[in-house]
Amino acid sequence: MSREAPPRSRDGTPAWTHQQPCLYTAAMAEADAFLLRSRAGYPPRIGVLVSQLQNSRHYLLRASRDLDAASLDAQPRGIKNTVGHLLAHLDAAENMFQRITFEGRRFNEEESVRYKPYFEFEGGDRSHGRALSAYLRDLQETRTRTLDGLRQREDAWLDTPKTFMKQPSNILYYWFHYILDEARHTGQIILIRKYLVPSADPEFEPYVP
Repeated sequence: MSREAPPRSRDGTPAWTHQQPCLYTAAMAEADAFLLRSRAGYPPRIGVLVSQLQNSRHYLLRASRDLDAASLDAQPRGIKNTVGHLLAHLDAAENMFQRITFEGRRFNEEESVRYKPYFEFEGGDRSHGRALSAYLRDLQETRTRTLDGLRQREDAWLDTPKTFMKQPSNILYYWFHYILDEARHTGQIILIRKYLVPSADPEFEPYVP
């Protein structure tokens, strides 16, 4: 059975590439985070991937809400990385996956200076003293670039062959892996907030506004 061709504009490009760039915001994450479906402005499979990315980000935002700089920098008992470092790592990882999947490369020299220490969990000291709003701004700007990049692709792009850890893979796996990574670190943040820092609050409920 042949696959139906995606809708195209008069110039022959996919119709969804002509829609306005989508600015990712925390409000967007809250609005429809639990609807896993194709989304306007994206081809069907990529739209579902966007829904999954949005759902994962919803939980990260809930888990990290209202933290002050001291709490972001507090060293957890028995854990190397602070909450601030975990947030910086997630931003760096999404930037890396943008380079790999959108551009077919890894960080260049300039990008490595900014992102690689956080990507490889070596830049904890550099993140000290930042407010939560600064981390969230970075995450928001990075996510906006991700969504704009996804809007310009067709579903078949997800199946583009890649390797991951020297194993056969594809572009879809890279973004699936990012979702897994974000979910893991969201769990770490919840554990840290509830039990592992001096300001721990065992009653903290990450799933309730």
